[in-house]
Amino acid sequence: MDTFIEEEPPIYVGIYVDDIIYFSASDAVEKKFESLLSTIRSVDFMGQVSLFLGTEFTWLHHSDGHITVGLTQQSFSETLIDSFGFGNFQQSTFLTPYRSGLLIDSFSLESMSSSERDELQL
Repeated sequence: MDTFIEEEPPIYVGIYVDDIIYFSASDAVEKKFESLLSTIRSVDFMGQVSLFLGTEFTWLHHSDGHITVGLTQQSFSETLIDSFGFGNFQQSTFLTPYRSGLLIDSFSLESMSSSERDELQL
């Protein structure tokens, strides 16, 4: 398989109809992608993503160069709830399966005991 740019990290691209989101750990790879895409079609590059398909992105740039990104669909969910006329109903107190503060990662279920797997499904 040909590499996008020799010895550079890959680029990840998400496309939905005419909305495109992309990311690479290399600015050079992103610039090359933008340059190649511009030769095919007229494109408006809008900078760092803040909203994509109903998902809001918030970015925190740390002094050590690391970046933290938060994703939420709160406004999309509120719009959806209002569109069905449920905006005035009492909020649910049920918990979601996501546990706040934990990193999102993959788990090797094969190496976990049955009780460890059950704990993930709470």
